[in-house]
Amino acid sequence: MRPVEKAKVGDVLIYRNTNDEDVRLVVQSDYADYRDAKNPLMANLGRYCSYCENDKDEEDLKVEHIAAKSQGGPVTLWDNFLLSCGVCNSVKLTKVIDGSTCHLPHLNNTFLSLVYEVGGRVKVNEALTCLSLEKAKELYETLKLGRYPHENETPTERDSRWKNRLEVWNEAVSLKRSYEHHSLTAETIVKRAREKGCWSVWFTVFKGCDELRKAMIDGFEGTCVSCFDAGNHYEPVPRHPGEADFV
Repeated sequence: MRPVEKAKVGDVLIYRNTNDEDVRLVVQSDYADYRDAKNPLMANLGRYCSYCENDKDEEDLKVEHIAAKSQGGPVTLWDNFLLSCGVCNSVKLTKVIDGSTCHLPHLNNTFLSLVYEVGGRVKVNEALTCLSLEKAKELYETLKLGRYPHENETPTERDSRWKNRLEVWNEAVSLKRSYEHHSLTAETIVKRAREKGCWSVWFTVFKGCDELRKAMIDGFEGTCVSCFDAGNHYEPVPRHPGEADFV
């Protein structure tokens, strides 16, 4: 899961509207209508679900309340917002999650929390320990990221997240061959990745390709640059070194 840097209150963001016009937005601490935070969130984080990372049309993205409204979570505060697709939002339902019990992409290096395997299958990173492992498992279970056909927990008809990851994995593997034969540029591949989403799948497939990995970090709005080591092939590094939960 792509770790992100949320903009701070008072930050100025540039949002490209449907008329291809740049609109200047200032991040507010409190929005009278929480839906008004959607454009600033998209300007900050891109038009992607903060959880499954799928690229979504603007109308399909929702302002996600990290702590659910129905469970007393702040309804209008910027600090309680991410972006979510309908599937991740419905899977999460009214579960109350926060940074003390669950990894979150704006608080942790969630690329360390999870492992993306062949075909885009998602698993908890079992190399983690203690509190970090517990919180990674909570993230995984809360969002039902293990749903896959013919397994213990199968996806609903509406839940195509596994299929999207599989398609992106296969395309990324194919494009990597072309990239290694110098018939595709990093810029072209990142453009395609932006169209498809599933950032973590692309970043996993292109392990060892430093130029491409850097372009993926730079090419997706809001990616947390400090979560990756430029001196070690852009491998993920702890976001909170020395703390009980180092991820």
